[in-house]
Amino acid sequence: MILTTNLAFLAAQLMSRAMKSWKAYYDTVLFVTCMNLLYNLLCKNYLVWQYHPDLLLNHKTTDLLNSFVLLPAATMLYLHFFPSTKWNKFVYYLGWIALFAVIELIWVTYGRITYQYGWTFVWSIVFYFCMFYVIAIHSAHRIWALLISLLFICLLLIKFKVPLGE
Repeated sequence: MILTTNLAFLAAQLMSRAMKSWKAYYDTVLFVTCMNLLYNLLCKNYLVWQYHPDLLLNHKTTDLLNSFVLLPAATMLYLHFFPSTKWNKFVYYLGWIALFAVIELIWVTYGRITYQYGWTFVWSIVFYFCMFYVIAIHSAHRIWALLISLLFICLLLIKFKVPLGE
């Protein structure tokens, strides 16, 4: 199921015009990938969400696939088709949050992802609000995107009492 989701995003990226503009999104793709890998580094012994793949080996291989396929493809698609008018930007932003929430809800329903240490589906939606906002502003306002990300990371580390010394 998770592998199918990754393949669907990769196919959508390859079939769209987004792939032709990969250089324009490269910095943001790297940023998103690094932020996901940072989660795995900071929370390696305290995963607040964990994948239970059907075809892949374990959480680590699944998250690496998500880091290098799903998130880059989604980032490029999100940015490539980002609208120009304020209202359309807002609706588009909410649409992507809804899309990722539905995907995660399906994964939760079929046991492909579980939550621990107080993380819930609601926290995932809060996370998606932040993630898609930061992706949208990253290319034009890198410093703000980095500051917002660092602040959000610190808040989540404190909220979920992630032990960094272990």
